[in-house]
Amino acid sequence: MSYRRNRNRRNIKSEINIVPFLDVLLVLVLIFMATAPIISQSVQVDLPDAVDSQSVSNEDKIPVILEVSGIGQYTLSISGERNEGLNEEMVTEISRQEFAKDNKTLFLVGGAKDIPYEEVIKALNLLHLAGIKSVGLMTDPI
Repeated sequence: MSYRRNRNRRNIKSEINIVPFLDVLLVLVLIFMATAPIISQSVQVDLPDAVDSQSVSNEDKIPVILEVSGIGQYTLSISGERNEGLNEEMVTEISRQEFAKDNKTLFLVGGAKDIPYEEVIKALNLLHLAGIKSVGLMTDPI
């Protein structure tokens, strides 16, 4: 009987049990998948000047220029006259009036380098709300 007991001890398998190892790996993968969307990274982008930009002409008409100078700070230049310190509603209404006068009026949007890109998108959306379908983006300051 004692011989049989010693024989069982010699046949003990000393291999890695893969099932608990896979369980731990899957839990780690789930933790990384759950925390990855929470960790957001910010990337600083310094936009270069456009080299191959095309000039837009509209039969020698002076375009309406919407300048975004800061967060929520808009300036409309109409026929050389600058309307500064406009809010979103005023920009939409004045743009709608100018577009109603002549639906071939060229609208341009320009922004300072240091403003968030989101503000330029808001300016484009304001012109869209005014019914303007075609808008140009300025690459050079006036």
